[in-house]
Amino acid sequence: MKSTLEVARGLILKADNDLKAVRIGIQHDVPLDTIAFHVQQSAEKMLKALLVSRGVDYPLTHDLRVLLNLAVKEVPELESFRERLIAFNPYAVELRYDVIELDREEIVRALSTVEEFRNAILDNIPEEARP
Repeated sequence: MKSTLEVARGLILKADNDLKAVRIGIQHDVPLDTIAFHVQQSAEKMLKALLVSRGVDYPLTHDLRVLLNLAVKEVPELESFRERLIAFNPYAVELRYDVIELDREEIVRALSTVEEFRNAILDNIPEEARP
């Protein structure tokens, strides 16, 4: 059985793969809804990595608001990301079944947010959980 730090590290690695998909997608004009999905997935996996690294149980959800509410109890500084992260919620499920207008600049800003968020998460998890 994997330790919580091994699970956290695996989630960060998966989140990093989502970020790679976002970068490649932006460079190669992949449909924006596909790129946006990976933006949300990266943020979700990073939140779950933080929570599991601290032994916090979390629900199986794609809702970044729910996960962030738990994470902020552990790391109050993450509150500064609330508005930007919550904006990614429609990218998880709604975007797969409905047309939502997106523009390239919005996705580029989202990538920047998730990269900044990744740094904040890495600063707040044990060294052994970092890739």
